[in-house]
Amino acid sequence: MTRIVGVVSGKGGVGKTTLVSNLGVSMAQEGKKVAVIDANLSGANLGLQFGLISYPTSVHDVMRGNTTIGDAMYKHPSGVDIIPASLSIEDLDVEPRNIKREILDNLSDKDFVLIDCATGLDRETMVALEMCDEVLLVTHPELPTISDALRTKTIAKRYDKNIIGIVLNRVNRGDELKKENISAFFDLPVIGVIPEDHFVRKSIEAKNPIILEYPRHRVSREIKRITHYMLGKEYKHKEGLLDRILSFFRI
Repeated sequence: MTRIVGVVSGKGGVGKTTLVSNLGVSMAQEGKKVAVIDANLSGANLGLQFGLISYPTSVHDVMRGNTTIGDAMYKHPSGVDIIPASLSIEDLDVEPRNIKREILDNLSDKDFVLIDCATGLDRETMVALEMCDEVLLVTHPELPTISDALRTKTIAKRYDKNIIGIVLNRVNRGDELKKENISAFFDLPVIGVIPEDHFVRKSIEAKNPIILEYPRHRVSREIKRITHYMLGKEYKHKEGLLDRILSFFRI
């Protein structure tokens, strides 16, 4: 059965799109059939993270009813299928539409469909939430962002979505709010803590997910840990000398 997971946040800039691209690749590496959909219609970025810059058909065309989701799908060498949103300003007036039926009809062979939802609580986000069965909440461990994420959690519960857990992203050593406090605050498990790291930016600039660009990096290892949690598997990483050297240099 296909799991349709919406990756949501209450505020922009927390790294939601980067998480979607890397989770998709990580799941494909585990032998899963994965599609990722950019449902951030007014702020499309997901395709760019895979190096997808020019494409004739997008999720905007699907929402217009002009094509099927299969025709807007592009295969990445990692095995991930990408349904990007349009980068054209001419498509900004497209009305968000629930395309869950399209997903079920055309992507039923997938184990996972990851949806990069829009930020905030406007109609674009609500429609994206309607398409999902499960939700992964991404936030940064600072009070304003946590507050926005809590509102998003409330809306997801109102839509009767199963919330998998929380991913703390772009975490710095100086952040005051800790994993245990945030878990208790949301009454949800924190399933991943991804550090702020300039290698993430380097991978984005290379248009290649960090889990492919720097597979042994500590960020890549944490993404694998999140993947294993979602697959119901225990993550075991045997740290070797190279890992210790990379850790020393914060790589």
